[in-house]
Amino acid sequence: MRRVKRPRIYITSERYPVGEQSEPQYDRIRTTYASCVAGAGGTPYVLPSVGTDPDLTQRYLDSADGLLFSGGEDIHPSLYGESVLEKCGPIDEQRDRFEIALLRGALERGMPLLGICRGMQLIAVASGGSLYQDLSYCERADAGHAGAWQQSGAMPSVRLMPGTVLHQIVGEETVPVNCHHHQLIKRLDQDCKVSAVSPDGMIEGIEMAGRPFVLGVHWHPERLAASDLRHLKLFEALIRAASEYSHKAMSRART
Repeated sequence: MRRVKRPRIYITSERYPVGEQSEPQYDRIRTTYASCVAGAGGTPYVLPSVGTDPDLTQRYLDSADGLLFSGGEDIHPSLYGESVLEKCGPIDEQRDRFEIALLRGALERGMPLLGICRGMQLIAVASGGSLYQDLSYCERADAGHAGAWQQSGAMPSVRLMPGTVLHQIVGEETVPVNCHHHQLIKRLDQDCKVSAVSPDGMIEGIEMAGRPFVLGVHWHPERLAASDLRHLKLFEALIRAASEYSHKAMSRART
């Protein structure tokens, strides 16, 4: 019996301890990312942040069917033309360089990708956008984005913009989410559009126009998918897009 090919989804990791130069240091992800990819029908692989060797980056992309950019530390502000402010958090420049090279290479190939929390911020920055380095630098932002809502037992609902890929995937106008981030998107490049907003008007979801599947969300669907299948739909959509990408890649290889 022939087994159906499960698309290969590469998940970025964070180096821990962040910023430490001495040994030991190791790469890690929350197991919920891999569990959601596997549960949605994909085969998860964890990528270490190993620098920007172009050959290695291309080999990763050659073997991947889709990418999942995970959460973690802050992106260096120099990547969006700013200096580091006082309330910016821990930074891993090696991870920044590796992931931006990976993301831009994936975009060149038309590979599907999903960004979660920091991953959404990476999509915005890599395409020419910028960030508020802390919630306090945006007067309109509710401090609850940093986790206060969940600590109080509340689950704010984000509004999904009609006609967006995200709205089509979830199939509802609003969805309750878990927010845990201290930075926000300040500006988006014209290639990106807003697909979800929080009650205080902050950007909670983005996607790239004209792309089959380049999607970012600021909340953590991997922590909610087991109890709320609306969040699992994001991973299922990634797997479908990765399957289509894989099929097209194999068809091109035969010709």
